Amino acid sequence: MSFIDNKKRVAWLSVASNAFLTLIKIATGILTGSVSVLSEAIHSAIDLLAALIATFSVHVSDKPPDPTHPYGHEKIENISGVIEGLLVFVAAVWIIYESIVKLLHGSNLKHLESGSIVMLVSAGLNILVATLLKKSAIKNRSVALEADATHLYTDVYTSIGVFIGLFAISIGERFWGVQLSWLDPAIAMGVALLIMSAAYRITQKSFHPLLDSSASPDEIANMNRIMADFDSRGLDFHKLRTRRAGGSLYVDLHMGCRPGVSLETGHAVSHELKDQIETSMPGAKVLVHVEPSHNIEILPDSSAEVKCLQEVLLKETRISGIHRIRVARFRGDLRVEADLHLDPKVTLAESRALTVELEKKLGICLPAVKEITLSLHPGDGWQKAIHDDDVERIHNLVGEHQSYFTGIHQLDVTSVGDLHRVRLTLGVPAVLPVSAAHLIIRHIETDIRDLFAKGVEIDVHIEPCNENCHLCRLICPKKNTEKQSLL
Repeated sequence: MSFIDNKKRVAWLSVASNAFLTLIKIATGILTGSVSVLSEAIHSAIDLLAALIATFSVHVSDKPPDPTHPYGHEKIENISGVIEGLLVFVAAVWIIYESIVKLLHGSNLKHLESGSIVMLVSAGLNILVATLLKKSAIKNRSVALEADATHLYTDVYTSIGVFIGLFAISIGERFWGVQLSWLDPAIAMGVALLIMSAAYRITQKSFHPLLDSSASPDEIANMNRIMADFDSRGLDFHKLRTRRAGGSLYVDLHMGCRPGVSLETGHAVSHELKDQIETSMPGAKVLVHVEPSHNIEILPDSSAEVKCLQEVLLKETRISGIHRIRVARFRGDLRVEADLHLDPKVTLAESRALTVELEKKLGICLPAVKEITLSLHPGDGWQKAIHDDDVERIHNLVGEHQSYFTGIHQLDVTSVGDLHRVRLTLGVPAVLPVSAAHLIIRHIETDIRDLFAKGVEIDVHIEPCNENCHLCRLICPKKNTEKQSLL
């Protein structure tokens, strides 16, 4: 591990250098009587305090998440940056005040050569330490170290400015006898303005993440480019949210999957997306929520597309029933999922061939279909009637029966090949004798057998009813009211 990789060591280096510079600047300021040198001493003292705060925040921010801080402790660096910025601003105001006093009342400067040398030493040392801080801040994504580096770079500029001022005053007095002592507080005020500008930038940059500020426009554009690469896989994205905390950028987004994408596939793709974003944006921590796409349109059972599929499937004698058909439209393409009950006598080889055959037929039925998924399950060998003709004939038969009160409560007609099966539940008057009820059943069974000459299995169940039965009136509207011989 190199020196700059360890941000704690770099932070302590800043503390040491600022402590040294603060001491020699205070001593030099007292020796020379220069307010600009003293302002630099105050500046370095503030830098020392800021370095101590940065060192503390670096140690705390490295702590792992815990039950009371599940997102970690990185925002302590932002709080540190805000405090540093405010301290620097206060110091700048004090320097301006002292400079105004010196301009109004004058100042007695001496030993300017010593002050100039100290300013050069300060500038050189701060350049070295600030460069190390900046590199470590970038490598470790540390807001606190970046703020500290900004302080020291500002100190470099101000130290050079003070050096130029002291040098000009010394040269003016020695060679031309010109009194330029007013340059000292004037330069100090210029230094203070630079310090205030740096304080504003540091405070603003550190404060916004405390309000969960979002990623920059360039970062958002980079994420959108990465997500666009996944668009061809039938995915779409929404609810992209970002927020900063210390050197981390937290990214939350929803990933919508096209029909047919399994949970396992969606999960794997989400991790691929997560890895790409985090690789391209150091410090990013991505959370992807996987869900069905909001652009999926599920076609109703009454749609022409679903009815076409039902007709094709029910014409196949080896299909005993349809458990579920789901047709989804996504970006203009149709995807079909069907759970089918298969005649249990069909072999595995036949079922495989049947699947291929059905997919071709369904593809002809729906030219826009992109994907067909058929799930075959063993059925009981019976399938729903292809047409409603048989059901309607039984309705009419019961409705025209000699019992006025006889009504259909439930009716199912299924078939396998030419053989039909009828399951019928009849409602009859509660006061009807059992013998009469059984007579009705025999009559109806005989009439139903006449409807299916090639064979039929009949299961008729009766239950008590009354003349106000809603089902009877609704289902059997064609009852002949003149035939009531059994009552």
